[in-house]
Amino acid sequence: MKIFIDTGAFIALTDADDEYHSNAKHFFKEEIKTTGSKFLTTNLVVCETINYLRAKASHNTAVSFRENLYKSSVIEVVHVNPAIEDEAFRIFKHYNDKDFSFTDCVSFATMKAKKLKEAFAFDRHFEQYGNFKKLP
Repeated sequence: MKIFIDTGAFIALTDADDEYHSNAKHFFKEEIKTTGSKFLTTNLVVCETINYLRAKASHNTAVSFRENLYKSSVIEVVHVNPAIEDEAFRIFKHYNDKDFSFTDCVSFATMKAKKLKEAFAFDRHFEQYGNFKKLP
């Protein structure tokens, strides 16, 4: 089973000062240990996370995050292709009443394409969009 992992989850896992840090670490470890789940994200989520960590934590934290991510055996990073980007833009245009970022829309389009139903995330956007369950 694969679970999409969003920026907020990466931040919570990486930044010990984040309000969701302990919850995120517990969920991540237990999910892997008890169900053997793997996680999937996009290069846009990675970019967003690196930018956030650089601004709010430190350059070293951002570098360590990226280096460790690509060594992980449980997290797959997919690179957004033109079809996903086009679907994301369709979603972005359609939901003008929501505050979805374009990265959110890319995440939704990726989840649809990969047939994922669950997202490890701490914001409401995955549930607002519908069809997805936010974890934990």
